[in-house]
Amino acid sequence: MGTRTTRITYGQCLVLGSPRPADQSNIVNLTGIKRLQSANTSFAFARERFKQIGSPDYVGDVNVTNPQITLGMDYYYSNGTNEVLLGLNVNGAKGAALSGLRRPNQDNNFYLLIGSGLKDEVLLTAADTDFKDNFSVMGLGNCFLNSYSINGSVGSVVSVNTSVQADNMQLQAYHDSTDGELIPAIDSATQLPSASNKYKIKKSFFQDTTNQDGLIDSALAPSGIKLTLPSNVNVPGLEFTGDGRSAFINSFGLEFSIERNALYGFGSIYPYGRRAVLPVLGTLAFSAVASEFQFGGLNELVRLDENNERSYDFEIVLLGTKGNTGLQIEIEGARMDSEGFSQSIGDFGSMEAAFSFSMSDTSGLKISTPPLILNQPATAASAGATLSVAATGRTSSDTSVYSADGFKYQWYKNGATFGSNQPSVATSDPAGPDSYYVVVFNELGTATSNSCTVT
Repeated sequence: MGTRTTRITYGQCLVLGSPRPADQSNIVNLTGIKRLQSANTSFAFARERFKQIGSPDYVGDVNVTNPQITLGMDYYYSNGTNEVLLGLNVNGAKGAALSGLRRPNQDNNFYLLIGSGLKDEVLLTAADTDFKDNFSVMGLGNCFLNSYSINGSVGSVVSVNTSVQADNMQLQAYHDSTDGELIPAIDSATQLPSASNKYKIKKSFFQDTTNQDGLIDSALAPSGIKLTLPSNVNVPGLEFTGDGRSAFINSFGLEFSIERNALYGFGSIYPYGRRAVLPVLGTLAFSAVASEFQFGGLNELVRLDENNERSYDFEIVLLGTKGNTGLQIEIEGARMDSEGFSQSIGDFGSMEAAFSFSMSDTSGLKISTPPLILNQPATAASAGATLSVAATGRTSSDTSVYSADGFKYQWYKNGATFGSNQPSVATSDPAGPDSYYVVVFNELGTATSNSCTVT
């Protein structure tokens, strides 16, 4: 037997997320959380104890609701894959980030892999069977997003802190039983833990399934955070260093929390859903090097127009070291909460501003990413087979450039262009083994699929 270690390595700290809804098979459709740094789970019972006249002790207790089960995660932002797993919409052209907030069946499952300390680097081995008996799995079923916070600053990696709430929780050793282990979700028909749908752990779940593993691959450069302000903002101390009304700033922070009410049916200890309480309050804060103090009026930021406080729309774009767009954030209807200035000898002056804004499933916050290929073409196929991909990210309505789904596709066969501007292509008879792949485009960038060998 190998030497056991309790130190958590990258090979031990693994979390998988499922698509929506939660109550479905998770044999082939799990995706690993990218750039995960830490994960924690907790639960608390909503217990009520009662007394009786004449008794010196409690005479009974009851759990009045399902336990409060929470999963918290910290990770470095990569490309939007994690945000999709959390239930956020990454196509700002078609809707708000919380566009699915009031739709049914918007829960999913998360799986925390806990290493034994004996064989940690399973991702470096060749077989999926190496997960067997080397990991325990903490399964959380019927998960909903509770909170999300993203922060970035020049010289640092963009970080995200998030939490989700679950309706069920189970911990078991992963034995890779026949056809997999049972998922932790509640069966919507029986209102009991699922007795039919199962999950498996595979190496491929942790690989670069979207082919966009690091849109922001390092710490942000001085020109890495681009803030665009509306024309009716005249901020003293902020110099516009880009085109139009844009400025490169030092740091930003955006966060929101979602309050939910659990919905219970008669005779069940498990909720059949969680209704979000709207609206959701979001906050935005940013800091920048201060300049041009002689211009700008503070009264302009909070001036009342016909007895309504002035509100503003902002756009933040996070840029990679090569100038590529990693993430686009649009904020609507923000109102100023505070602004401050500071200066010291030998250093630049600085300004800080904080805003808050209302969020719903239709407005408030929009996020957009370059293409993410969620469904890859098959790795091997026979001549005449049709290959296809499915992508998400920001779409466009310009049909002169983009296909009907809002993306542009360029297929390649043995390195030469092939096929038309469509998400699928029919392969031709090969003279020998042929290699096919596709490049997907949108307004923010590109993504290249895995290759398929056709024989």
